Amino acid sequence: MLKRAVSTAYYGMFHALSKSNADVLVSATPAGPDIELWLDIYRTLDHREAKDKLASYRQKNPVPEVSNFAAVFAGMQTHRHNADYNPLRSFTRAEVSTMIDRAEAATKAFWSLAPQRRRALAAGLLVPTKSR
Repeated sequence: MLKRAVSTAYYGMFHALSKSNADVLVSATPAGPDIELWLDIYRTLDHREAKDKLASYRQKNPVPEVSNFAAVFAGMQTHRHNADYNPLRSFTRAEVSTMIDRAEAATKAFWSLAPQRRRALAAGLLVPTKSR
């Protein structure tokens, strides 16, 4: 049960980020043909790329809410990998409770960002970077 809670906390952050991307790039209330576009944007985010691009974005744009979200996201992704793929790793209730609290706080702070900031982040996460 504790491992499942760790995994769920990470996926809560991942899906919040996916929803934010779709909301700010398409619409928070998509209708008609926008629904398919919203779903396409929602599904575009890749787990590993999200972690790496959040870290990169964090360095270039040190917004506290994004920096904290990026740090907690990376940590939760590592914990999720251990929870889902390492049968030798166990977690205590206290550890899991702390992880969930951190993930919830970081996600709540992330949602408090102005849509313009979240739109800039979405572009940074989803638009491929060119090699120079």
